[in-house]
Order: sequence, then C-alpha cells, then structure tokens
Amino acid sequence: MRRLLGTLFLAATSLSAYEYALKPVRVTSDVHCFFGKPEIMDKTNNGNIVNSCYIDAGEGYVVVDTGPSYAYAESAYKAMKKIKSLPVKLVINTHIHDDHWLGNNYFTEQGIRVLGTDDFKVSADMSEPTRMQTYITPQAYAKTKPTLPTEMISDDMNLTIGNQKLELKIAKHKAHTAKDMMVYLPKSNVVIAADLVFNDRLPSVRGGDINGWIAALDDVDGLKAAHVVGGHGNRTDKDAARMTREYFTQMRSEIRAAIAEGLSIDETTKKVTMDQYKKYKLYEGTHRQNVEASYRVLEWE
Repeated sequence: MRRLLGTLFLAATSLSAYEYALKPVRVTSDVHCFFGKPEIMDKTNNGNIVNSCYIDAGEGYVVVDTGPSYAYAESAYKAMKKIKSLPVKLVINTHIHDDHWLGNNYFTEQGIRVLGTDDFKVSADMSEPTRMQTYITPQAYAKTKPTLPTEMISDDMNLTIGNQKLELKIAKHKAHTAKDMMVYLPKSNVVIAADLVFNDRLPSVRGGDINGWIAALDDVDGLKAAHVVGGHGNRTDKDAARMTREYFTQMRSEIRAAIAEGLSIDETTKKVTMDQYKKYKLYEGTHRQNVEASYRVLEWE
C-alpha cells in the first residue's frame, strides 16, 4: 500500500510540475521577452512556439501574452523573478489564438487583471477542447483552465502602470485575426506587435485578411519604433516586420495578376509559389493555405 501511494504521489506531482525551462531575452532595460521555436505545436515543444513579454513598470510587471499553458506562464514568471522579483500588475492578451492566452489562469487565480479585446466574446470557442489540450502533453497542459480576459475593450486605450505608459492599439481591420492588438511603449520606443509580425517562419493568414494585415503593418511602421517584437520569431530590431510585409505585398500583387489573367484558385496556388520564401520555417504547410485564403479575399475586389 505504501508503495502504491508513493507511485500515485509521484504521478500527481509529475502532472503538476512540468518545467519549460524558459530563458528571458533582454530587448531593452525594461522589456524582456521569451521567444518560442519556429515550429507547429507538438508533444516535444509543448506549445513553446510563441513569444511573450514582460515589461518592467517599476512597481511591477506588465505581461503581454501568457503562452500555451499554466505551466508556461508559471515558468516564465519564475524566470523573470530571477531578474527582478516584482509582482505582476497587469496581463494583456493580444488576440484570440490559444497559444497566446492559455496561461491566463495562472494569473487570474492570483486576482490579477487580464485585458484583451472584445473579440474574445465572439471568437473564442470555450465549448471545444483547445488546440493545446489536443497537441501537447498532459503534463505540460496540467492545471490549465481556459480563462478569458477579465476586461475586454473594443477600441484603443492608453493607460499608465507604474512608470510605463502603455498605448494599446487595435488593428482597424481584420488582419491576422478579427481584432489584433499591439502594445506600444513610448518610454523605451518598443512595439510588441504580436502576431501582426512574424520572422524566422512564415506568417499564416488563414482566418485573416491580407489587405487588413498589410494596413496594420502600415500602423506598425508608422510608430517608428526602435524595437519591433513579433508573435513568432527572434528578430526585434526596427526592421523586424519587413519579412511579413514583403511576403504579403508580393503575394497580393501576384494573386491580383493571376486573377486578372483569369486563373482559378487552384491554378493560382500552383503559380504563386514565391520560391525565395522556401528557406523560412513552415513554408510547406503554410504558403499554399495563405495563397488560397488571400485569393478568396482578393477575387471580390
């Protein structure tokens, strides 16, 4: 009996103690980010495919995106406390894709405010298992309870937390999702653009709108930030959005030309291969879908 109880204890402990071993990367003196792998979520990376950031506001941290699970959020905060042991004052969810917000309940269970757009009311399906629940290990997903933002906004918002002014800007049109939020920090001239910006891997416009995305990138560029942090990829310099912009701009031009030529969607996907982007991760599984989704938008112009 004692041996059985010990086995059960170890099993329960392993389900609740998964450690992502995350390492924060300094962007500026007051912004550190965690950078995920340019991969599809699976039981090896356990959803560590996404970027999330901590903003030092003096009196505490502002967290931008909580990652794919409770354990991820816990691991990230543990790593940040080694840099500076501050409480978390606010959490921001940039959009509805679950790799960015399934760590929410780590914070809400401590009574911390979580802010997101009102698209969560419309587009976050809480009746179905999450992608992470399906594709990552039970150990990594343990203690995760899908939890929506405690406060939802429909328009841009400026707020001050400690010594940081935060400008929350919502894309004016459907882009990566129906409502994408970015966070601009005037003090450090950093924009956390989330999934409006990809590098190291191709962006995915499936479920989005290529025209709205390019327009949103105009807004990112208009900030003239010294550092642009995307939702996927390690690049954080002022030109970090360049690949995403150039990829979609070229794609739109080639698809419009194909439509003008009278090509079908299948003929267009075979023609618009944009081979120079094959060097980026996830080209094989993403590019064709991007062309198909964008053709369906552009054919109605």
